[in-house]
Amino acid sequence: MTRFIPFQHYNPYFKTGLNKALMESVRDSGEKIIFLSGWKPDCANIGYSQEIEEEVDLDEAEKQDLVIVRRQGGGGTTYLTEDGEITWGIVGLEENFPDDVNRIYQKVCGKIAEGLKEIGIDAQHEPINDIVTEKGKLSGATLKREDGVVYIGGTLLYKTDPHEMFQVLTPGEEKIADKKIEQFEDRVSSIKEECDASFEDTVEALKNGLLRGQNFSKSELKDSEVERAEELADKYSSEEWLYRE
Repeated sequence: MTRFIPFQHYNPYFKTGLNKALMESVRDSGEKIIFLSGWKPDCANIGYSQEIEEEVDLDEAEKQDLVIVRRQGGGGTTYLTEDGEITWGIVGLEENFPDDVNRIYQKVCGKIAEGLKEIGIDAQHEPINDIVTEKGKLSGATLKREDGVVYIGGTLLYKTDPHEMFQVLTPGEEKIADKKIEQFEDRVSSIKEECDASFEDTVEALKNGLLRGQNFSKSELKDSEVERAEELADKYSSEEWLYRE
């Protein structure tokens, strides 16, 4: 039986802690979890090894009341807004997944692509870990293994504003920002660019894709999971973590 935790917005620091809290929960219970989430307030989410000052215009971030959060995993900085992204995650014991990482990405990304057909989007898995249309990338996936548990998750782009994004993520000359916007628009798409589906309809399509063929029950977060995520949120919001002092 799979636990399905429906979409809700979380504070960015809590959400960062929740990923690890759910991995620990699955490790202890053996239950598979599929969950959907959003970010509130808006945030810049930087990779573990990045330097904030090199990735974010701190003055602009302050003007926009933008939260800065550092995740546990690597990769580049992402700009996450309350109504712009839907984050999805699957957590389960290693034995519930194929041994080959590429096969995991193929299976999960394929399910999401199938779900998006409900809102009229012809998407497909593009190896290694992307979901794309002819217009560009809609979502990417990341995978983590720890203590016999696998976490695979990603962010589905509902709508994007690259001009607003690179005001924050591109400190420096305007020409550099313009070039990055052009590059972004050339390779990235969004649900709003592809169809007229509402945010809620997109959440439903994503849910149906991920849950297709699953024996599942709807669930809320357990008290123990909330407590652990809150404990970790204190760590992930600290100056020591954010600035790696």
